[in-house]
Amino acid sequence: MLQNCLSKKNATEDTKEITVQFDLKDQEKHEIIVVDESGKEMTITIEPIMLSEREDYGRINRLSYQHLFPYGKSTYQVKAATPYMGISYFIDVNVPNNIEESRIIKAYSYDYWIIGGTLNNISLSHTEKTAKFSADVSWLGGLGGANVYVKATLSGNLLTISTRM
Repeated sequence: MLQNCLSKKNATEDTKEITVQFDLKDQEKHEIIVVDESGKEMTITIEPIMLSEREDYGRINRLSYQHLFPYGKSTYQVKAATPYMGISYFIDVNVPNNIEESRIIKAYSYDYWIIGGTLNNISLSHTEKTAKFSADVSWLGGLGGANVYVKATLSGNLLTISTRM
């Protein structure tokens, strides 16, 4: 397991949100396992996708040009998983010479899996600084439901992942 994150904030009882910050300039897979106060385990992963690897993903544009970070366009897969649910999507990040002007230029190809429930009202949206997968979960057997999300926020070369699952 890789643990190359800068900081993490465990979930609080009020929000159930977990936040982890990653430094993208390493161009390595970053993965961390976070355990909240109730003992629920969540794995959060940021993985750079190189052009040759991108060809293995059928839903991704194969003709895309890619630079290595810190300058130019890079692609990352954002993933969050618990023992009963997993969510992932890809983001394209552009970093010009002025790193403070970095931006997310595309969020696409989401995927998910869930055990014992369904996801409804699924959306994947992005702005220049954030990308967010959001859905409503309904648990089978009438155990309730909630909104779940995995949000990536870009600031310079730092990518902060906030999630509630």
